[in-house]
Amino acid sequence: MAINNKKNNGLFVPRVNNEIKGWTRVRITGEGIESKVVSLYDAKKLAFETGLDLIEINTNEDPPIMRVADFSKYMFEQKKRKKEQDRNARSNPVKEVQLSVNISQNDLLIKARKAKGFIEDGNKVRVILSFRGRELSRREEGKKSLYAFIVEMEDVAVPESAPKDEGNHTIVILKKRSGKKLQ
Repeated sequence: MAINNKKNNGLFVPRVNNEIKGWTRVRITGEGIESKVVSLYDAKKLAFETGLDLIEINTNEDPPIMRVADFSKYMFEQKKRKKEQDRNARSNPVKEVQLSVNISQNDLLIKARKAKGFIEDGNKVRVILSFRGRELSRREEGKKSLYAFIVEMEDVAVPESAPKDEGNHTIVILKKRSGKKLQ
């Protein structure tokens, strides 16, 4: 049987109480309620008597599963669970550090210190070296500042791959060093 659930901020809103139709027998669950198969009428009656709602949980089972619970509390828990899943999914974003060809040694050290903080927090760091104008004709000489940055970071991070040229940028991604430092 098809379900006409509404979508609310990425969450499916299940059918509740009198919205539930088309079933003769259902399995009810809930806090303090023994899991058993009853008629849909009896399930609605039990929910009404306890002052709670009958919530459609899983219609792919035979018989479908319904929960006797407070609907607003159930939706709050669902939103909380989805928020936690979203937070875990994006917990380690890639941070960016911008370098230029003629960066001073002190500025390079400051950016390296900031990038080390990102690495220690568990993030990856995308280092972007930008070339402008005539700097493009001497790309290999201009990469010295990028290599100096990588050397400065070698105690906590290693490059995922060799630096890649993309237009007027050279990009390398640094990740946390696994294991001990090589000597």
